[in-house]
Amino acid sequence: MSTSTPIVPPDTADADVASEAGQVSGDPPERPVIVGVDGSECGLAAVRWAAHEAARRKAPLHMGQAPTYLGRRGTSGAQPVELTRARHILGQAFTVARHTEHDLPASTEVVPDDPVGTLLHAAKASQLVVVGSSTTGAADELVLAPVAAGLAARSPEPVVVVPRPRSGTPAGRPVTAVLGIGDPEDDEAVAAFALAAARRTGVSLTLLQTRSVRHTQSQTWLDDPAEWSRREPGVEVHRIALPRASAGDLVTAAGPCPLLVLSAGHGNLLHRTLDGPHRWLLRHSTSPLALIPPVHRREPEPRE
Repeated sequence: MSTSTPIVPPDTADADVASEAGQVSGDPPERPVIVGVDGSECGLAAVRWAAHEAARRKAPLHMGQAPTYLGRRGTSGAQPVELTRARHILGQAFTVARHTEHDLPASTEVVPDDPVGTLLHAAKASQLVVVGSSTTGAADELVLAPVAAGLAARSPEPVVVVPRPRSGTPAGRPVTAVLGIGDPEDDEAVAAFALAAARRTGVSLTLLQTRSVRHTQSQTWLDDPAEWSRREPGVEVHRIALPRASAGDLVTAAGPCPLLVLSAGHGNLLHRTLDGPHRWLLRHSTSPLALIPPVHRREPEPRE
């Protein structure tokens, strides 16, 4: 299994390829979209998705690799052939990003450290973290804990997992948000993220409500159609009730879509990963999966 690997922002690591930040002198820099690469086609698919998203957000893109073959000694202790390999992978990713979005400010880095820990550290200075996952649903992937699961279980910022490239999503498919996972207040963060994504991509929004009617709160803007129209008058919103839906039910109801958005749940304890339904979705979803941290998630523990 191949899972893309991360970087940290330029102020906390040595850049191996010069940044093309494109920021106006004196203006505070926009928080970046961060994407990890590993040289695989799945990793490059994540770069393409992240490049489009960074352009839509008018944010810079940071790409990087945490190659395990460099160890944790730092790049100064690596062999020339190892550094050449890492830089080649990043150069390929940089080329893909700039071909995807020609004017996108972009930078690359090599980070010889633990992938999950590095990404958790980088997430604090980013607005979004993107990783690829070439999962196929094979039984051995239950044993191989993917970077995506460890990251999404503890990240303070949203994480988007881009699956193995498959046939394209039909044009006009809606962004889909899953409500009812985690605490009720987490639904607002999920809905707001999905609503903004639908607006940026110019499509409608589908809400899948998995919480039963008797447990659904009615005191928030989520249940007020007039408030939805006030917030985003140009976004068409559809609602589907799926009480007690399984992970498979969610994938079936969402179908191929540009983005499937849901709460990451409560994996905020040290070394805790996502629960069963989340892991199933990470292994079987054919759509990019956005995992939104719960409202009360703690900041990730500092790395040793």
